[in-house]
Amino acid sequence: LLYTIKFEDMKGSVPSDDNKIIAVLFVEFDNNYGIKLSYQVPTDVIHETTFKKLENYFVTKSRQLHGNLIVTQLFDFQTIGIPVEIPHSNAVQNAVQSGRKVSIFNIVIVTKVGAFAAPYEKILKKLVKYFMIFEQENQFLSSEGKDTRIKNIIDKIYHGINNEGCCSVNVIDELNVIKLSYINNEHFCEPPIIKDSDVPIITSNLEESSAWDLTLKELYLYFDNIKPVRLLAEISLLDIALVKKCIQSLIYYNVASVISPIRYSNTYYVTSSIHTFIQNTDLQVECIQYVKINDKDPPPSWDLDIFNLYETFQSGIKLKRVLLYEKPFLKNINERRLVEFGLLKGILKRLHKYPVASNEDIDSYSQNLAEYFKNNVLDGQHSYDDICVKLKCKLDKVEEDLDFCPNVTIIQKLDV
Repeated sequence: LLYTIKFEDMKGSVPSDDNKIIAVLFVEFDNNYGIKLSYQVPTDVIHETTFKKLENYFVTKSRQLHGNLIVTQLFDFQTIGIPVEIPHSNAVQNAVQSGRKVSIFNIVIVTKVGAFAAPYEKILKKLVKYFMIFEQENQFLSSEGKDTRIKNIIDKIYHGINNEGCCSVNVIDELNVIKLSYINNEHFCEPPIIKDSDVPIITSNLEESSAWDLTLKELYLYFDNIKPVRLLAEISLLDIALVKKCIQSLIYYNVASVISPIRYSNTYYVTSSIHTFIQNTDLQVECIQYVKINDKDPPPSWDLDIFNLYETFQSGIKLKRVLLYEKPFLKNINERRLVEFGLLKGILKRLHKYPVASNEDIDSYSQNLAEYFKNNVLDGQHSYDDICVKLKCKLDKVEEDLDFCPNVTIIQKLDV
């Protein structure tokens, strides 16, 4: 068999240092040895003791997990893999060890903890599809020469993706080629850092699928465009780091976005992006459908109703004042959905408050601020939203404690 690596005519982006591949593993179930780490590139990354702790995630006992993405974390490693089971025909069963009816394997990518998994999920799904086709047509995993084939493939994936962002491997002949890319520059942008206080907003129809990973299956029932990330993690009993990774993946696939919590006490400003909507009738129609309360009453007008409401935010205004003075509900407009749409499309920006302790002497502060210092939230990096979520308290209390505290400076700034 001939293997050659090609990079021409392939779009890809070299992973950042934090997202690079540390190792590529080929794990399989062997009738004599059980779950076996057959090959890894480089050869000394995953040691036997580490492998033993993770092997049941690489080759799962439950067949319901086969074909699903499984992401694990141990020490400084994050592993990303898809366990696969390929049935054999009777003829192939007689040729492989002990008449095995199936081949069970997993190609596992090892990264740093915190690396973004979505680009690798796409790579692994494509790679698994190739392996299944080659096995069914050419006994790719069950015939002589398997060792050389697998070693060459995972070696080229490791070096190609890390150095060039893509790789191409000829398998058997030039008609059987594996082409893989880390990302497509035209469609991919690095997802934002997800904060505990962020609210995930589902922006496309999200229909439950057997292809979802376990985290998304658990979270799906709790998405309501209102709950912040930390609350979603708590009620779903999932680790918050996994919840954040799941939301990043949804953003990567353009089915979700995140915004700050919408409150009637929040101050919002309209941006210059409002003018791009004046000539875009498609966005106007989308906005009308998004903000209207019901279909029985006449829909709101973009020019007379929605545009004028957005213009009221020109100098910065609290949402509750818009509700009291403009009464959008009388125009069949849901004011929360109006703000939500504005934040998603960049029409509106939220004004945030960031408290900074101006005196390092903790004793100079009142006792009711002890919890704030204990949680290190008076550093100018935590907004009032972040503090409310972290301390599990209401905004009214945070404002009462901090707004008029003489040794705390409040920095106000808009969304980036």
